[in-house]
Amino acid sequence: MERNPGCTASLDPCEAYCGFAIDQYLYIFEFDGRQCVAVINGGNELDLDFIVAGPTSAWRKIIEALEESNSDTGTTLPTLIEQGALEIRTTDDEGPELARAALPFLQIFLEQARGLAVTMPGD
Repeated sequence: MERNPGCTASLDPCEAYCGFAIDQYLYIFEFDGRQCVAVINGGNELDLDFIVAGPTSAWRKIIEALEESNSDTGTTLPTLIEQGALEIRTTDDEGPELARAALPFLQIFLEQARGLAVTMPGD
């Protein structure tokens, strides 16, 4: 995202401290404005505004869909949340609203991995 600041230009700025839970593995993201300013491996889920959680198979589905096409294949964070393959977890009353604001940034973050050799936890 840092090398391509235009990828978030159409989004409203976002302030979120959130994470991805892939099975038992936690990855933390901090968004400030239109940038992801930190990515941390591990941490405490209770310190976060929200997490997007699910099994490795759901996360692998997103990565594979990104690799199959340069266009949106319908396999995105919001669609997998709607389908119940992923869930948003939060202990904060503002968590659901922050998640709605941050999901586009998280999706763009994933899209930036297109073409990279991505390994999933436990692989």
